[in-house]
Amino acid sequence: HQPTRQHSTLFLFETMMNQLPPHKTKTLFEKDSVSLVASILSPSSTEDDDHVGIILTIYLHRHSEKNVINPTMISLLVQALHIIDTHPLLNHTNNKALIITGIDHDNLKMCKFFGNGLDLEWMMKASNNQTNHHSGAAAAAAVSAATKTENPTSQMIEMFNSQVLAKILTLPFRTVAAINGHCIGAGLFLALACDYRFMRTERGFIQWPEARLGMRLTKGFAELSKDKIGDYAVLREGLLTAKRYTSGEALASGIIDGEYPLEELYSAAFRFALEGLPESHDNPLEYFDPKAYTEMKMEIWCTSYRALKFGKVSDLPHSRI
Repeated sequence: HQPTRQHSTLFLFETMMNQLPPHKTKTLFEKDSVSLVASILSPSSTEDDDHVGIILTIYLHRHSEKNVINPTMISLLVQALHIIDTHPLLNHTNNKALIITGIDHDNLKMCKFFGNGLDLEWMMKASNNQTNHHSGAAAAAAVSAATKTENPTSQMIEMFNSQVLAKILTLPFRTVAAINGHCIGAGLFLALACDYRFMRTERGFIQWPEARLGMRLTKGFAELSKDKIGDYAVLREGLLTAKRYTSGEALASGIIDGEYPLEELYSAAFRFALEGLPESHDNPLEYFDPKAYTEMKMEIWCTSYRALKFGKVSDLPHSRI
């Protein structure tokens, strides 16, 4: 019998994972289908504190909700990021990096969404709009209302911006988004907050959907897009036409840094994270200081950091923060 495509994909995925440097994994956080896993690079020891680096991975497995951004997802991300700040295993080393992905190693067929934007259904319910739970126009109205006065939608977006995106943007180590499927709206902003972005081939789009939905960006999302997309023509096309980018188009446009088949995506992100460890053999940062590294990221992306950390959804489009 000829192997099915699914079995061939799984075999290649397992082969690529087996080729990663020796490591053991430890789950540091797991709740409601979001988890934080530490891959501890310790080839010659069984002790967690005797290692040569740690690759952290935040897994987004809220597949039934397409990994949309809502208060539950935000709370889970905040908890995972807090553990990164406070866990004893991580406090005693600067030699670490982070991957964020929706890849499900146990079920590759579920890997259709990295993040499908804001939870429009939650926004409509929060604004007491029960007319059509699938209406983009009603969701746009909820965002429009949020830009005029404080309401549950504005509070959700501001928490996402200040406690998730601003935090990831300035973490004191390399961050990599392994985009395993559709990456739309708020899902795209989560990827843009990372230092680097790798995307699967063959399936999935990147999109700023706001023009299609009749929404404005709000200041935090706008400044993050401007800081991370260096080509004005790409920014204009992406924002003003709501173009859906394939991985090849996103790579050519500079939105992402690499594209790989799904079965190779995580291992590619893992190796790239490994190369970025401060104590990497290939490019060591001899006098690495995590505080200075965070401050350097703030300097590079100062405008978006300020808009995300301190901005309000109600800030006027022409305002300075």
